[in-house]
Amino acid sequence: MATIERLFIYPIKSCAPVEVEHFELDALGPVGDRRYMLVNEQGKFLSQRQLPQMARIQAHYQGEALVITLPGQAPMEVSLSEERADVEVWGDVVSARLAAQAVHDRLSEFLGRACRLAYMDEHSERLVTAKYSSGDRQVGFADGFPLLVVNQNSLDFLSELLQRTVDMRRFRPNVVLSGEDIPHLDEYQWRTLNLSNGHLDVVKLCARCVIPTRDMDSLERQGDVLDALKEHYRVDGKIIFGQNAIHQQLDSLAVGQSVDVVR
Repeated sequence: MATIERLFIYPIKSCAPVEVEHFELDALGPVGDRRYMLVNEQGKFLSQRQLPQMARIQAHYQGEALVITLPGQAPMEVSLSEERADVEVWGDVVSARLAAQAVHDRLSEFLGRACRLAYMDEHSERLVTAKYSSGDRQVGFADGFPLLVVNQNSLDFLSELLQRTVDMRRFRPNVVLSGEDIPHLDEYQWRTLNLSNGHLDVVKLCARCVIPTRDMDSLERQGDVLDALKEHYRVDGKIIFGQNAIHQQLDSLAVGQSVDVVR
């Protein structure tokens, strides 16, 4: 058995997380998670891979409205225009609604490059790759799956290797599980996570890019993190941390819930 220790949503893809005690689930995943995305002038998504300062873009919901806070600036409530555009995320092209020009201008000035904020509304559709799901399962602007699940003990092991605390924010999970009987890297073997109100199908190991090597406060690259990940967290030559999952018959998740791990 494991326990849900932490939960996160990311209102804007690749921007700062919001830690929550509970979230509802809809067809796309956690409600409010990665429903917004920054794109360049060609409509392709932007991320911390190219723009580390995106980690400093804070966003949260006030009711149904999204409020963005940029360092040293007053909060800005996002208003949407009637304009739509095709935007691209990992090869998937999605029709999205665009925010108002004033929102684009503020974000472009902060990032030092032209960008637009796109919103996945009820007229948008993006499907999970058929290889990993049956039927027409959908996903928001997450990399490819509705949920990312990680093992707290795997992060603790990394912290032990580096002899300092490594921030979970580097790995951008939705669900953090912990348990005394859940060893580090045990998540590589997970297949199903059963809860009292449904279950998660664990479908694909999560390969990692450069983002986890950055300190989330200073934004500096830390080579020893990459070295440790390469040595201890590799599967078939790829750095792996966490598993992607698809929710089944689940309408919510909450911190403290018990989880039966099936390998």
